[in-house]
Amino acid sequence: MTTVDEGPLASQFRRRIVMAMLAVYSAFVLVVTLSPQMPGSGLVSRLVGRVLASLRAREILDFVDFLFLEFIGNILMFIPLGVFIALLISRRHWWILLFAGTFFSGFIELGQLLFLPDRFPEVRDLVSNSTGFIVGALAAVTLRMAVAHRDELVRRDHVGSR
Repeated sequence: MTTVDEGPLASQFRRRIVMAMLAVYSAFVLVVTLSPQMPGSGLVSRLVGRVLASLRAREILDFVDFLFLEFIGNILMFIPLGVFIALLISRRHWWILLFAGTFFSGFIELGQLLFLPDRFPEVRDLVSNSTGFIVGALAAVTLRMAVAHRDELVRRDHVGSR
């Protein structure tokens, strides 16, 4: 028979998995953002340029340019970080989510400024990274609230059926 509370072992296991995913993904983000070579240079840049030229030739999505794609890409890259952090912190410390993404992005931009002369730290990156983090955190918080509500309904049903 399954109980409503899976106990601390299941919770600890899930927490460790999320922490491992956060560590791996954070390392990926740091490699992409703090490598000496600009992301999107080389093959990817040429491919994106060809796609954009093709879209413009057909007068489709004329507003989309490389800077727009970079902005959206930065948002998308930081969504998982927001999800992982939001899954790890307690409800009591929710306010950390308001600053964690901006702090991490600021750390990256400062690293680019101080140590990578070929990279250009930008406020626009700080905004897009922070936006992605908050979107991910909001998604995770919403999911946690839905699961907590479902668990409460299951608990009530379980107690009421006795």
